[in-house]
Amino acid sequence: MKTATLKVSQPKLESPVFSKMAAASATDHILSHQAKQFFIRDERHEFYGGKDRKSLQSSSLIRVRELHEANDNLQRQIERCQQELLQSQDPLSIHAEIEHCEIILARNTGEILNIYSVNEARLRRISELQARNLELEEQMRNSQNQFISTRDMNERTQFATDFFLHKSTHDRNLSEIKLLSLD
Repeated sequence: MKTATLKVSQPKLESPVFSKMAAASATDHILSHQAKQFFIRDERHEFYGGKDRKSLQSSSLIRVRELHEANDNLQRQIERCQQELLQSQDPLSIHAEIEHCEIILARNTGEILNIYSVNEARLRRISELQARNLELEEQMRNSQNQFISTRDMNERTQFATDFFLHKSTHDRNLSEIKLLSLD
């Protein structure tokens, strides 16, 4: 009696993923290699150096620090409650306490994110105003040069009008930048 032999082909491990893994050095791990793409050394340095807090106004910075401290205390309280939960006679009250702490933790985190988003909008507005002021300064120089170079009184009046309109907008932008930069 003849027996049939079935040949099973082995899958090839020559896919691009495996070839990249083989090409990586022995000291380079997959996770650390992927992390390098998303969080480079300079960004880590800026993060730990507090670059994101440098642009915050002092009142916002104080509030963020207070909220971080409150969140740290809430995390400790949650940890204590979870340890007490193992020995408690009334686990529902401890679960309620944990849930209350998590709600406050989420609220504080939301407030921190709101402070950062308001700060980003403030910084974006300041940069927009500064860019607009550069354009206005150029337009003021052009109006001034055209005013000086022309002899026609109607054109001179128009150039003077343009100059002072640009100047008033420039000054208004400067005052808004000053207000946005105050602590």
